[in-house]
Amino acid sequence: MKKLFINNNGQVILKEVRSPIIETKGSIIKTSYALISSGTELSAIKMKRISNLPIIKKALKSREFRKLIIKEIKKRGIIGTIKFGKSYLFKKSNDKNFTQPVSNLTPIGYSCSGLILDTNLDEYEINNKVACGGSSHAEIIYSPKNLTCKVPDNVSLEEAAFSTLGAIALHGVHRADIKQGENVGVIGTGLIGLITIQLVKVSGGKVFAFDLINKRLNLARELGADVIINPRYHDTENRVSALTYGKGLDSIIICATSNSPKVLDDAVDLIRERGKIVILGAFPIEVNRAKLYYKEADLLISRSYGPGRYDTYYEYEGFDYPKENVPWTEKRNMELILTLLSEKKIDIRPLISAIITADKANEAYEQLEKDPINNIAILLKFSDEERYFDLEPKTMQQDIKKEKLKIGLIGCGSFAQSTHLPLLLSNPNCKIRAICTEHKKTAEFCKEKFYPDYVTTNYKKILNDPEIDLVFIYTRHSLHDKFAIEALKRGKNVYCEKPMALTMNQCINVYETVKETGKFYTIGFNRRYSPHIQLAKELLNTRNNPIIINYRIASTYIPGNHWIFDPKIGGGPLIGELCHFTDLILYLIDSIPIRLVAEGGSLSHKKIDTFDNCIAIIKFQNGSIANIIYSDLNGPKMAKERIEIFSGESAIIIDDFKKMETSGFDVGNLLLPEQDKGHRNEIFHVIKSNLERNEPSINVDDGIKAMDLCFKIVKSIILEKIIDDFS
Repeated sequence: MKKLFINNNGQVILKEVRSPIIETKGSIIKTSYALISSGTELSAIKMKRISNLPIIKKALKSREFRKLIIKEIKKRGIIGTIKFGKSYLFKKSNDKNFTQPVSNLTPIGYSCSGLILDTNLDEYEINNKVACGGSSHAEIIYSPKNLTCKVPDNVSLEEAAFSTLGAIALHGVHRADIKQGENVGVIGTGLIGLITIQLVKVSGGKVFAFDLINKRLNLARELGADVIINPRYHDTENRVSALTYGKGLDSIIICATSNSPKVLDDAVDLIRERGKIVILGAFPIEVNRAKLYYKEADLLISRSYGPGRYDTYYEYEGFDYPKENVPWTEKRNMELILTLLSEKKIDIRPLISAIITADKANEAYEQLEKDPINNIAILLKFSDEERYFDLEPKTMQQDIKKEKLKIGLIGCGSFAQSTHLPLLLSNPNCKIRAICTEHKKTAEFCKEKFYPDYVTTNYKKILNDPEIDLVFIYTRHSLHDKFAIEALKRGKNVYCEKPMALTMNQCINVYETVKETGKFYTIGFNRRYSPHIQLAKELLNTRNNPIIINYRIASTYIPGNHWIFDPKIGGGPLIGELCHFTDLILYLIDSIPIRLVAEGGSLSHKKIDTFDNCIAIIKFQNGSIANIIYSDLNGPKMAKERIEIFSGESAIIIDDFKKMETSGFDVGNLLLPEQDKGHRNEIFHVIKSNLERNEPSINVDDGIKAMDLCFKIVKSIILEKIIDDFS
């Protein structure tokens, strides 16, 4: 049996070890999924790397080691420390006599789920699903009685692997003692913070989520946060004061990890008098006594999973605490997390960034370390879960099968391959069932790279497949309406890349089919999901004034023989591309167009039948005005998109979905490390909406409105007149 360890180089290795035995009161578990902890486990890996470094490098990299040196200097002086170092502190790291604080191989992990192989406990049977806390990542583990919990039938083993981390968050919420209607701050929206937010909502609190990462804040809002605040761009204290009528927050749970004590100092500024601050995260605790004294705030530590932790009699001997005296032990906390998952009161599925087999564990930890923004939680898969489900009741098999959304793709060009398919592959809630492409070579390439169950060149095979729930359409524009209508009539939900169709009559046919079938239908207007646009929309919602938007789209030259310029296949850029931008204007202004005038033509392609450049001015019912400039005359090194928004003596400028500047709002500037046009959030919402049977964020009504505006812009250019018929 194999088990995960960290070696002295800080690498995670899978090593063959002896299988465990039942030690006291407990069970032997076949692990299905183990949850990687980005906090404790990554810290252990980093410390291993540092502990094996030469002394000088160790001092440069380790704050704790520097503190030790400073402490010795204060105690012994520089000369004394050097003399002391000769015997201990500064010995070479390869000295065999030097006592290392860690062994060569260190076990890792503490949260998993699996199936019982053997037990001496009456409450369990062989093949029962269980969640376990405190056990290292391994194929087979021994789990003591009070660290093992039975998993409800409608909770998957993927979800159950979160019970230990959930118990940590729950213990913090219990320490805060939240009452209905209280204003609760959650600082840090990592894995623990995002679970904490949901638990605060279950407790009846109003959540104020704080983080420096906007992607995490957007997810926090999706999971129930009532207010999201980025201290880089908001005047945090003033905003909290305004939203709590000057009182401050009733309690704050700090889930952030930091090297600075400032996080606690900030919390003291935000807490009300006699409020509670609960520390879940790891950071230096230095507090301004005067501020804490003035507010008479309670400062509380939350220790791991709850009462029982570090008590050998409780954890390993199986002795419990009386419930009337200690209602929430670590086991009862884990059990409540599983109950809340069963009752769908909390949802951890959006937190799963990837599921990776245990033999690639080192890659999983590297992925989590290199890209912490986009990787919240990674599950290690130790066994093929379905291989064991045949031992369980039939109803359980059916429930599990429904959890993954089966997807079929019609068309698989460069956009699908480079942008959407990697996002679909990394989403644990969906499975790519089939890919249809026109060319056999492309189909073979997709089979090898994206792991569908099958590939085909016959799209009807996808439409006739009863296992496929959602069809993605990535074909050339002229086929969008045809495939969408056929898929809808076959009972499939549909995601269609823009445009909806090439003529208004075709759009109406799609519209009528969606209304007739009642199926899910959405269009790939991804920019709505961008963090910049979401924040801009939130800010504009605070203004009642008309909005002025200047939207400049400066694309680079595309050769005239490209299929997009064929009026029968691509429809031209003003139909196939401009709909992205008309949709975004409609979304931000949220009013009915009443008049437009446009000028344009074929400015860069002299012998084509479609237009490639235009300027359009659109007036709206609420007095707002939008100016759209679309051109392919841009230089190759210049940014493509710039959005300037003005309303109520305030301004927002978004540069190429990388940088956002504001004026007149209590928000600063937003700069992302990379361009984000919303594709990741878009795919997340589409999958989530399908699984939960919710209406799409962008529906067929939005699609037909955006397309109608494009057709009217083209009509204005052709007729050289103002268009005011929007009936």
